[in-house]
Parts: sequence; C-alpha cells; structure tokens
Amino acid sequence: MEVHFEDLWEKCENFYKESAKDIDSQSVIDGLILKVNLYKTLDAQKEILGEEMQKVKSRTLGEILLTITYLSFKDNIDVYESLETALQYRTINFLNKKHPM
Repeated sequence: MEVHFEDLWEKCENFYKESAKDIDSQSVIDGLILKVNLYKTLDAQKEILGEEMQKVKSRTLGEILLTITYLSFKDNIDVYESLETALQYRTINFLNKKHPM
C-alpha cells in the first residue's frame, strides 16, 4: 500500500508524539548535525560504489528527514508552507542573478 508523502510525514510526527515526549530539541539538532556530517562523509567516500552507496545514502537521508519531522512536530511548523516559501525566495534570488535589471 502506497502512502502519500504528507501522510507519511504525519505518521513520522505522530511517532515522535508517542515516543519522544521528553527529548529536548537541542539533542535532536545535535543528532541531525551528526547525520548530515555522516552524509557528507559518505558523499566524499570513493571506496563504496554504485548500488551499495546508493542504499547507504538513501538510508542516511531517510534518517535526516525523520529527524526533521521531530522538529516540525515539536515546533508545530507547517513544512509545506515553509518549503514553498523557501523555494519562492530561492527562485526570486536565482532569477535576479540570472536576469539582472
């Protein structure tokens, strides 16, 4: 059964609602930094190639996204709106650089 992305995001937030009531945001952010640094290390890794690296990176990115769902749950952030706004600002900046007045 396929789950829509927004439903999956809510499932992840609900996971934290039930399992992580006493976790503080700072420790979650520290964990997020560790996971991003792991991804960075994997990206620089040249010994693991192809499908194996793809699986490792995919799993690591999944952990990063799951961690971010905790922050969206904890701070009650509408991630759709946040992502849309960020894209709008980036698009404006990109277009201003591409087509200066």
